[in-house]
Amino acid sequence: MKKNVITVAVATALTGAMAAQSAVYVNPDKTGQVILFPFYNADNGNATNMHIVNTTKQTKAVKIRFMEYKNSDEVLDFNVYLSPEDHFAFGVIKDPNGDGAAVITSDNTCTVPALGSSNGAFTGTTTENADGSITRVQPFVNYQYSGDADNGIGRTLTGHVEVIEMAEISNVSATKAYASWAKHGPTGVPANCAGLNTAWASGGWAADRTEGTSAPTGGIYGLAYHINVADAASFGFEPTALDGWEDGQVHYDPGNVLPSLSANGTDEATVHDGQVANDYYDTVTLPSNIQAVSAVLTQASISNDVMVNPALGGETDWVVTFPTKRQHVDVALKANVVAPFVDNWVGKTAAGVEKPACELVAIGQSDREEAFTAATTNFSPKPPTQSTTICNETAVIAMGAESALSVSTGLTSLAYAYSEGWQRFSFAQTTPVGQGSITGLPMLGFAAFKVNNGAMSYGNAAEHKTSTVVSGI
Repeated sequence: MKKNVITVAVATALTGAMAAQSAVYVNPDKTGQVILFPFYNADNGNATNMHIVNTTKQTKAVKIRFMEYKNSDEVLDFNVYLSPEDHFAFGVIKDPNGDGAAVITSDNTCTVPALGSSNGAFTGTTTENADGSITRVQPFVNYQYSGDADNGIGRTLTGHVEVIEMAEISNVSATKAYASWAKHGPTGVPANCAGLNTAWASGGWAADRTEGTSAPTGGIYGLAYHINVADAASFGFEPTALDGWEDGQVHYDPGNVLPSLSANGTDEATVHDGQVANDYYDTVTLPSNIQAVSAVLTQASISNDVMVNPALGGETDWVVTFPTKRQHVDVALKANVVAPFVDNWVGKTAAGVEKPACELVAIGQSDREEAFTAATTNFSPKPPTQSTTICNETAVIAMGAESALSVSTGLTSLAYAYSEGWQRFSFAQTTPVGQGSITGLPMLGFAAFKVNNGAMSYGNAAEHKTSTVVSGI
């Protein structure tokens, strides 16, 4: 396996090269046109606070999309108009008036529709606070998976989030001052959010969604932290940033499932191959846009620490998210599963039950002193390698009985042989590319560690360490 190491020189060369060609890649600078958060959690008193930041001098139109944990069905999306150097903050919480999750924000940045609005059976709320600020709550919905065997709104309590830059926005005229309307004034309130809503309802964008738009250029970053007040625990984590995804504007109306990683973007991907001779990267053409995104996220293995020491009240969860899986496995979208995944998802079979799409993973576990449970090459016959399957598209895997992230929705438990050490998940699935292949599955994630100390807890999170295996490209 080749270590996923990017030197400063290579990272600089990569960023410069991608500016000149249309190929999606993971930006080591952590800004991009697409931001993929591996996790949100509104289960069991948890909340996830998220920030999206426009680091550029241009006005940006972005789509924020929330996907539930089982099959990445959309549970809410809306347009956000970020003025130059704007910062949009929001939380994902348990719906105060329901059993699912909801978005909550007091941020003034313009959204279309305005959060806190009606939405069928899942109407939002708007509350004016004593200081004059507005708090808006918008519940998640189950409309996209209402025909599944499991169509309960509780399915929205955990999942992942994607943010797609659709376009840069400019003024067209005095009566179509789109960029100026999104700009915050001295009081921190944008000039005319209502004007942006009207533009989609009956104005310029209702007639021509491209009016005053140009291609996205990136420069968006994200930040998130999960918090549980009752547990006195918090875990911060960062999303993955993709650049080079789209070289034309993809400005779509709110309420539209477009743009998407499958219907838009390029079919070319710059993948890490670990070969020094060609500066660690290859640009390849894939059969579809979604497979290009999958290719740049594919990992042959992930490794991270585990700490479940009972003397410290230690708890460890691994979050493993497959953000493109639905487009490869859902029979409603693809009759046959698309590599590298090997199993199809069926939300409701003829028998009225759910058929999940599960992927095999080999597990190797070690303690801090080189004791291990994985197969070795020293003697024959070898001890068996532990293995399991991961079925959820946003999987939370607790090492032992207790969840560090206080999750029960979709939680999987895995025995860990030691009290402290590390672990590797390995994936043997492959994607054919030309005359070669890429080994592994497209994934994101991190490990969350918690130490319980009486009434207080301490938590931290660490991104998974990855390896890539690319052959014959």
